[in-house]
Amino acid sequence: MRSGLRLVLACLSLVGVPATAQGPLHVDITQGEASPLPIAIPEVSSGPMLGAPNAGDIGLALSHIIRDDLLSAGLYRLVTVGERFSVDQEVVFAPFMRAGAQALVIGRAQAADEGRLTYECLLYDVFGGRVEASQKIVVSMAEWRRAAHKCADMVFSVTTGDPGHFDTRLLFVAGDGQPPARSAHLVAADFDGANATALTRGRQLVAMPDFSPDSRRLVFMSYEEMQPKLLVADTRSGQATSLNIPQGVPSAPRFSPDGRSVIFSLARDGDADIYTIDLASGSVRQLTNTAGADTSPSYAPDGMSIVFESDRSGEQQIYVMAADGSRQRRISFGTGAYGSPSWSPRNDMIAYTHIESGQLRVGVMKHNICVSDCKNADKEDGPVVDIQVNFKSPGFLR
Repeated sequence: MRSGLRLVLACLSLVGVPATAQGPLHVDITQGEASPLPIAIPEVSSGPMLGAPNAGDIGLALSHIIRDDLLSAGLYRLVTVGERFSVDQEVVFAPFMRAGAQALVIGRAQAADEGRLTYECLLYDVFGGRVEASQKIVVSMAEWRRAAHKCADMVFSVTTGDPGHFDTRLLFVAGDGQPPARSAHLVAADFDGANATALTRGRQLVAMPDFSPDSRRLVFMSYEEMQPKLLVADTRSGQATSLNIPQGVPSAPRFSPDGRSVIFSLARDGDADIYTIDLASGSVRQLTNTAGADTSPSYAPDGMSIVFESDRSGEQQIYVMAADGSRQRRISFGTGAYGSPSWSPRNDMIAYTHIESGQLRVGVMKHNICVSDCKNADKEDGPVVDIQVNFKSPGFLR
């Protein structure tokens, strides 16, 4: 399917290009227009299964979750065909072809032993009449919804070439009670907001959580007993350990890509600088040491670079540096305040917030825009999108 789409793009690019015998032909694609992929995701009935409470017909529910996942990406257009499939029904492509679908997703759910669910996810090329990709997914019955997210990830990966993000977890802070007795706790949920689970309880204030790369640990800021701390907690046992860091007010903790260290900002003596702590040895290293506030650090996916915000120039802007703190340089030069930078998983973009004239927006920029000409970096900013003013920290799904 991907090869077919590439072929269409190549043919369109060659229109109007004259042939030449003087050397090899080079074609530069300067622009293009992406159209949503017409995709059919019919309901496949399986009936209810023991161990999956409140699910009803799991097969139907899984089909709906796959639809919602893929449509949320904005890259697909749902093609509906009225037929409902049974688990063992043979696929006939003609109805889907007549409806204009180019891709077809069929998922077949069956109960397995030891309280597990087996889900066969198949992606078909409708016009080619063949299976483009397939995956046998096995999950515990209690986590049956993950089968749909994993299936959607496979479809997304095959049709776009990028890893899927639907089988991921969200981490956020939820408030309890009313001031002055208000407290907060950390909550994890599926990509679509389902299966929300409280991870912490009883702390006066928690903030700025981050998952480790394997999602088995989380780091967050806590004001337990009115003392600011950084805690690392196990997501399964709930056991939390306080990090032994220098005196000051820590903030914005983030795991390194390998999960072996945590990077954070520490405010003391009127300034805030960026530090790292090795989780095995407890060794702390200071990376920045300038007048002003350096905060909101974020590692590049390869762990070689760090992006952060700083007001060292007199206004809040975005900077990058090497992982050891060297080669610090500014990469945003527009008016207003730039902050909360976050590196994309593909290592090609940085998301950030931008506040100007009381308006809060989020934008993206190329991470290497400052390599050759830092003075023109502001001209290379990516699109800025208006968002609600209560949105504070942009981030890419991983």
